[in-house]
Amino acid sequence: MTAVAALCSLGVLLLAACGWGVVRHYNGRVHHVDLSLAAAGRPAAARGGTENILLVGSDSRAGLGGQFGEVEGQRSDTTILAHLDRDGSTTMVSFPRDLWVTIPSYQSGGVTHAEQRSKLNSAFSLGGPALLVRTIEGLTGLRVDHYVQVDFGGFQAITDALGGVTVCVKELPASLRARGFDNLHDRMSGWSGQVGANRLDGAQALAFVRQRYGLPEGDLDRIRRQQQFLSVVFHAMTAPSTLANPVRVRDVLDATTSALTVDRGTSLTDLEPLALRMRTLTGGGSGFETVPATPATRAGQSVLLVDPAKLAAFLAPLRPAATAAPGGLQPRAAASTSVTRAARPAALPAGGAPAAATQPATGQSSGGSSCTY
Repeated sequence: MTAVAALCSLGVLLLAACGWGVVRHYNGRVHHVDLSLAAAGRPAAARGGTENILLVGSDSRAGLGGQFGEVEGQRSDTTILAHLDRDGSTTMVSFPRDLWVTIPSYQSGGVTHAEQRSKLNSAFSLGGPALLVRTIEGLTGLRVDHYVQVDFGGFQAITDALGGVTVCVKELPASLRARGFDNLHDRMSGWSGQVGANRLDGAQALAFVRQRYGLPEGDLDRIRRQQQFLSVVFHAMTAPSTLANPVRVRDVLDATTSALTVDRGTSLTDLEPLALRMRTLTGGGSGFETVPATPATRAGQSVLLVDPAKLAAFLAPLRPAATAAPGGLQPRAAASTSVTRAARPAALPAGGAPAAATQPATGQSSGGSSCTY
């Protein structure tokens, strides 16, 4: 559905380039939400300069005149935990929306709802940002220091303000096309593209990152598209043609800050470390990872299950004084050259369901980002 909410830091990056004297003006354009999180029961805060920022893409259609369908309320279509380690490395962990998780007890309309098992994106739908933060903290054991959100309309406006971006699409193997997979056309999202480079405006980019049907691994391939898109957006943001154009800089700042929702304890200056770290994204200083999970069925729904032991090993390097366990995330040095890792299964089983949630081996586009299905 929506693209990566880390687009939020684009405006912060430009503010850093233009001078922080204008921060006060743009801080006034950002929306705030009160998370009201009780201190009891939350993971301990990281120390020594390490921070965790939850980046959320909401599928709210408010104000879009039915362009993307009418859906009551909103859901978290994109959930990324940006881990800014004190050693200078940055890891962006994507959480598939279909993860089968424990959603904590919450109150709504004066009614207390018991803890339940459901898909991750339902936490946002049921209890908003606060319940999503509590769900992520319960799943990972990592404390969320800052919350940032952008919705459909904001994402589209930011992309248009940049003058569009170019993404790279890989050709599907003939064996998958023969089984009905189609990564070039999707009537559900409105996506229509070609193999190779695709220049996208805001509406086209939104369709590109929203496609899930027709992709070999569904939501997992959509995450890979979102990760690619974020990479090329930051490449465009740091291009001389952007930074040297005052009108474009102003338009991107206006679009970005108007689209942001952050928690009441967060200002644009709090996002400066993320923005500055993301300068190195196209050079490899930041890395994308996806929570490992296995397809299954629960309560009549297609979901992704997490093995607690594998998740613990995966997240170990993000915890204080942690050492990576076999198969876990590898600590990323500031000069690392890896953007994505692992390989796609050699063959998909009948029906197209993946054997495991692994990252694909990808080609490279001319913009330095990975091609994806």
